[in-house]
Amino acid sequence: MAAVSESPGAVRPTSPASTVALSNRILAIEVVRTELRRWCILYAELRWLSAIIIDTLDDRLPLKIADVRNGSAGTDGDRLSSSSNYRTAAFLDSNIHGIVVEPDSKSTDNSSASSVEGFLRVCVFGDHSMRLFRLRSSDSTTTDALDQNALVRLNSIVPTSTERLAEDAIMAVKFLSDRHIGALLAHNTFLVYDDVELRLLSKVRCMDSSILYSALLIGSHTGDLVAVGGTVCNYLCFWSPAAAANGVAPAFHKLSGHSGVIFSIDYHHPRRLLCSSSDDRSCRVYHCLFVEDSTASASPSVVQWLGVTFTLQYALYGHEARVWRGRILSQFIVTVGEDTQCCVWSKQGKLIDHWASHTGINTWSVSVVESEQSLLVFTGGADGGLSVREVEVGLTSPSQAILSSSVPPVGKPVRLVVVDEARLIVLAEGGLLFLVEHSDIPSWTLLWEDAALKQTIALRYNPTSQAVAVVTCVGKIALLTTTSNITPNWSFDLAVNCMEGLWADSGTLIVSGPSGFIHIVTTENGLLTLAGSVPLSGKNLWITAAARNPGALLFCGDRSGSLRVLSKRVIWKDIYVGMHVHGNHEVSQITLPEGSSDDSSHPVVTSGRSGAVIFWRYHLNDQDHLILERLRVIEPDNNSVEWVSGFHILHGHGNPNNFDQLIICGFRSTNFAAVHAGSGETVMEVDCGGGHRSFSCALFESSRTLQFAFVKTTGVHWLSRCIGSIGQSRFQLKEPLHGLQIWSVAASSSRTGSLVMAVGSEDTVVKIIRVGMERARLPVSPSVVAECKGHLSSVRSVRLSSKFKNCVYSAGGRTQLVCWACADDIWSENVVMTAEWSPYPVVRKQWSDKSLIDPDTRIMDLSTPVSFENFEILVAGSSDGTIRIFALGSPNEITLVGEIAPYPWCVLQVRLLLVGDQVLVLTAGTKGLIAVFNLTMPLRGTLSKLEDFGETEVFKFDPAGQSSLSVLAHQSGVDALDFVLFDGHLYIATGGDDCSICVFVMEVVSGEPLPILMSKFKMENAHSAQISGIKFLRGTHHLLSASKDQLIKMWEVDYDQKEIKPPGSSSLSISVGDVSCIALVERPATDRAPGDGLSTTTATMTTAEDDSAASTYLAIVGAGFQLLDISSWLAKIQRESPVVLHHGTATSPDLA
Repeated sequence: MAAVSESPGAVRPTSPASTVALSNRILAIEVVRTELRRWCILYAELRWLSAIIIDTLDDRLPLKIADVRNGSAGTDGDRLSSSSNYRTAAFLDSNIHGIVVEPDSKSTDNSSASSVEGFLRVCVFGDHSMRLFRLRSSDSTTTDALDQNALVRLNSIVPTSTERLAEDAIMAVKFLSDRHIGALLAHNTFLVYDDVELRLLSKVRCMDSSILYSALLIGSHTGDLVAVGGTVCNYLCFWSPAAAANGVAPAFHKLSGHSGVIFSIDYHHPRRLLCSSSDDRSCRVYHCLFVEDSTASASPSVVQWLGVTFTLQYALYGHEARVWRGRILSQFIVTVGEDTQCCVWSKQGKLIDHWASHTGINTWSVSVVESEQSLLVFTGGADGGLSVREVEVGLTSPSQAILSSSVPPVGKPVRLVVVDEARLIVLAEGGLLFLVEHSDIPSWTLLWEDAALKQTIALRYNPTSQAVAVVTCVGKIALLTTTSNITPNWSFDLAVNCMEGLWADSGTLIVSGPSGFIHIVTTENGLLTLAGSVPLSGKNLWITAAARNPGALLFCGDRSGSLRVLSKRVIWKDIYVGMHVHGNHEVSQITLPEGSSDDSSHPVVTSGRSGAVIFWRYHLNDQDHLILERLRVIEPDNNSVEWVSGFHILHGHGNPNNFDQLIICGFRSTNFAAVHAGSGETVMEVDCGGGHRSFSCALFESSRTLQFAFVKTTGVHWLSRCIGSIGQSRFQLKEPLHGLQIWSVAASSSRTGSLVMAVGSEDTVVKIIRVGMERARLPVSPSVVAECKGHLSSVRSVRLSSKFKNCVYSAGGRTQLVCWACADDIWSENVVMTAEWSPYPVVRKQWSDKSLIDPDTRIMDLSTPVSFENFEILVAGSSDGTIRIFALGSPNEITLVGEIAPYPWCVLQVRLLLVGDQVLVLTAGTKGLIAVFNLTMPLRGTLSKLEDFGETEVFKFDPAGQSSLSVLAHQSGVDALDFVLFDGHLYIATGGDDCSICVFVMEVVSGEPLPILMSKFKMENAHSAQISGIKFLRGTHHLLSASKDQLIKMWEVDYDQKEIKPPGSSSLSISVGDVSCIALVERPATDRAPGDGLSTTTATMTTAEDDSAASTYLAIVGAGFQLLDISSWLAKIQRESPVVLHHGTATSPDLA
């Protein structure tokens, strides 16, 4: 190899702002075992290298990991004792694409790694950069004797070299046994570095200089190293640096077969297998036959590679998009790809398991730990999540579902009900009632034969009283006790038409039918008594679900999706009716969970065929006044369950809001499916013919067994599944945020010391996240408080309410505007949709009115809500050019009160201003214009009618015929807009597609409907890409701009000279690509009055840097999320450029 002079390393300044929180794509994962019974999970989140250290009480990786999220400690019996999370910035600008751990010098398997002299040596690389770190993994002091501070010192990630820059992109790195490190570059160039300071020692290039998309280095020493490159020309290139002459080596193999570029290569020497994954959605697996091969585990020599013969074993097709990574194990192959699927393949190339490992698109990285019983698969995705799933391998597990069937001796089965884990009650044609014991050989015992049984419409089992109720369509009722051999008889006759009979509790039976009455029948000592009848408000209605609490409340759901509550003081009567809470579909189940810690509020859980499970909380006073609050709605994926038939809460009690303990049952087409709500794991699925057939499902807590029985053709079938490990095979070590583009963020600060933010994404979900503001030395991951699901298309804008507590607005595709509210005093998971507005039906039929708005129209931006005339006012700008004005008197109703006639271009930005008693709307769009409208008169009149009469006509504002002002700002679209009102002047700043910044100064004159333009000036080419965020800094001459060039810039505005110029230290590199939006938020100083109120402000220049001073944070969203503490940066700029424009405080209601 040719020796070269040492190239200088990268010497770069530290960032003037610190990253507080981060959520972005995870590009690399590596899992290694350390000393002291520890496992280390290393992962790369852009330029950040992070490690999760898990302490165990044995030498195995814990196959059950309980609640290890964001580095919090979790427990799992005696196997997992604690975990810790550490993070450091590896590079300044480059992203980490690979993590390589030095192999154990004592191990013959180069894939294994452990600590060397008490340290793990790690090399990270990405783009043109590489760097060495060490993770201290052992100490003479035992872990039991360590306090938390000592544990941090014990496991810190320490850089041992500077960041080194290579001449080309680095594709693969390997620790070599001769104390060197090898690196393969994107144009098939091999570099050798020393393993201490990364000094460049030599360089060799391959004659085939094709561009590489992936690479692999095989061998342990420079002399026997083989380089394999996945080229852009769809073939694998094999060559060895040891065969070089004058610094150039020939390629000795070119392996073709793929029809797309190759993204990853892996080699497993014990199996002699080589795999490559590609753009063609396949993973090709080759067997390598070496000349003079032996069974030794040592890597083959270069000579053996020269004579190798490749045989295609199989091509694996299981992904719907590009395959990013493939890993060969001793028994299996694991692949991940752009479709977020993680696939596990057998030795024979058969797909044995697959699952969606992340949300959105792209599972970027995978690492697998293999044991005899299971695989532990770690994956990192574009959603910023780090997940782990245990895959059981080997023989059939007892937790898998077992299907059995049997045929009655006489007649065809008609109805059935599950009694216990081994018995069913089955009604057959001809009025025959059987007890079926489904053991190895099912037995049928005739319990009762009666012609009246032919009219049975309900067969219900009560597990508390162990009684089966038989209800006929003419009102006859019989009770069977499964513990008695007494022949049953018809013990009660309502003499009414019946359609349903249900147990509400152990002693209350609810019977109803098309007669429009609820009949309440009580049972005591086997005697049935009619306790009361309550009329239903409607025809052809009957009860489909019921539950009674220990007091005198009866909850009933009917076939129209309504929920009603009955109370008994003297007689039964309605005290609450919630119409169509489950849409227009029947309520399928009502449960009153036990274990509420608050005596004044009680939980209720309901499900409906609409496809939702709803958590409620009710309060009842002495006057029978009931308040029912909707806490949360859970909707399973339509790919699993289309309509919900019921649910089961594991353990039967505890926290009723813990949906991690919820199993949702329902149907998709002709399949019955049970899904674990927390993990999304399918517990059970079987083709039963559909939900119109008789079926019964029961959960038995004692054995944690789920039983499902159904009638199909002429037989009875039952399915049993042990659910002991359900929900425990998959965990989130790091919570995901969004897997697709994040379009908007709204931030607020709490005086309790945390930041609360709402983020809306292309994935149609709004998430409420919280970031603790403790003075953490490392960036943390945001904690997801709640997920708001209900949008039909992408969410383009989110805004926090200024009038209603814990309320957020979101808008986006299909012109949909939604209000979300939290039922608790502080933000929690109990967030529900309280109001929705859309100009067309949710389900658009082909025969619908063609005059309706185009469903492709979307709301592009919302103004920050403003309180006016006892209402909260929102303004929405749409892609069809229409500007709509909404009013809310409460979070439960959104009213469209006005429209501004549509422009012939898209409205991108909209702001609402209160100037004295005047209401102004500021807009900008794709034409490059900004426009100001005065809506005071029409808005005030409309709101007056709305307040007096509860409804009003929508006013139409024509900008051509009324007061408006338009000014050209940019050549094309205006993507960023902000304003400040101060001392009778309106200051407006815009950023556009033309990469320029424009500032307007307008004078607000009393008595004039519109401000008067005083001056306008512009900064051309402020960024190298379009500007997507801009903010004024309060009380100063400074602007903050964000661009898709991944730079934040500070600008000094000179209003006298009409110039925009950069001050010193004016640029800041950020980690978020394709920036969509920014938000400034200030955490109040700690000496302010305590409270739980939220406040959102523009940034204030301050020189104080102690904990008692206010801190300024910048939230950046786009292809990821980043929260920066820019307080010190702002203070530095203020010292360098101490120019102050105003005395006092400038205000802007639009701050998020």
